[in-house]
Amino acid sequence: MISIDRIYKTVLTLSNSDIRGNVKPTDLRLAIYDVVNEIVEEYFYEVNRMLNRENRGLINGGFENLPDRIREKILYFLEEDVCLNYTAPYFELPANLRYIDSVHYLNYNEVEFCKHNREFKLLLRYEDATPTVENPIGLRVGNKLRIAPTSIRSNLKISYLRNPKVPNWTYTFVSGTELFNPSAGDFQDIDLHPSEENKVVLGTLKRFGINLKEADLTQLAAAKETLDFNQDNAS
Repeated sequence: MISIDRIYKTVLTLSNSDIRGNVKPTDLRLAIYDVVNEIVEEYFYEVNRMLNRENRGLINGGFENLPDRIREKILYFLEEDVCLNYTAPYFELPANLRYIDSVHYLNYNEVEFCKHNREFKLLLRYEDATPTVENPIGLRVGNKLRIAPTSIRSNLKISYLRNPKVPNWTYTFVSGTELFNPSAGDFQDIDLHPSEENKVVLGTLKRFGINLKEADLTQLAAAKETLDFNQDNAS
């Protein structure tokens, strides 16, 4: 998780210093969630790019193995072995599902997914390809799964990548000023790997019309720390 209060204060400070007015919490929530989703989608393109570089011998192993670092960020969203509920003739998928990793029956029989409805029906018709409980097949239909053979009605588990939670900087009004209130029931920090904090700040600022590079952000953060220190230690 990343502290949404820290991101909010950073964005507010930098946006105000650029004379763009106050950033509203509701606008911030939408902007941050858009940035988070953009970062998550970039992982899948980036890991393929890094794997290509690794195959060409351009990336080292260990802590310098960039594909593994990106996979770690992806696996932050992994939900394992979640039981699926059956409502004939479908299994209901989790509401927060983003991408399916795997589906298993009785923990060890993995479901082979069909690309489309035509393939699913063809496999049901051909005797030499008829699905069994040892080799089940599946078809995603919206937010549901159709599984064959139809004798499978329970003991189906899914591992999947979930959607990030919607960030929410909650507050109360004190003397007409918004005061951070993390005790609110709908409070939510930024649901992302901690290493992505600078990306969130830069992406959020960009959505408010402020374009900075990471070096600029580091410089501004250092200047703010110096200012805060001088103010705290002023006589």
